Amino acid sequence: MMKIAICDDDKTQCDYLTSLVNKWASNNRIHAITENFISAGAFLFSWSKDKSYDVLLLDIQMPGLNGMELARTIRKCDESLAIIFITGYSDYMDEGYEVSALHYLMKPVKEEKLYSCLNRASKRNKTKPKVILVESGGEMQRIPQNEIVCAEAFAHTLDMTTTNQHLRVNMSIENLEKMLDPGTFFRPHRSYLVGLRFIRRFGKNEMILDNGRQIPVSRRCYKAANQAFIDFFRGSGR
Repeated sequence: MMKIAICDDDKTQCDYLTSLVNKWASNNRIHAITENFISAGAFLFSWSKDKSYDVLLLDIQMPGLNGMELARTIRKCDESLAIIFITGYSDYMDEGYEVSALHYLMKPVKEEKLYSCLNRASKRNKTKPKVILVESGGEMQRIPQNEIVCAEAFAHTLDMTTTNQHLRVNMSIENLEKMLDPGTFFRPHRSYLVGLRFIRRFGKNEMILDNGRQIPVSRRCYKAANQAFIDFFRGSGR
């Protein structure tokens, strides 16, 4: 699945690009979700709540916050969003490189050139670390799976530790487990979920993580946890 945003203050242009994106997705058997925004501010508001977009088709010349300013704001905390600038002016090409734009398309947009850009974005999307979407502090956050160190259950919420932050997440540990790749995570105890790549040592009653945290291992789970740990490292999962 790919989530594609189209941001242009010209509704006709938005509708045209949407039709091209949908045609490309159908031809390539890709499930694509498109969302249209008529201002940079409108997209920024949506993106601040939900950073699950994979591609942004972005006009530069717009009233108020322009597309280049929006791109700079995005890049402060999201390097993975594929930004494709769409504009009638060539003056901004150097600035496009500064924000790591995937490409720069001139209006009127030619179908084959847009498809070429979307193909590149699709290939890049397949190599990105898998992410999950969680609610924390009233906001939706994208968390790369390979950054999740562990999670501890508290009723219907979780304390999640990643490589760079601690989060209180509104989710049960059972639902989190369903969202993650089974070969890279394991529940050594009913209240804990652990990223196998972050285990430093493994004993009968506990495991020690790279950050020094001790995670209990229940007697019932020990054998399966030990096997999951061995299988992960034998498969060079780290």
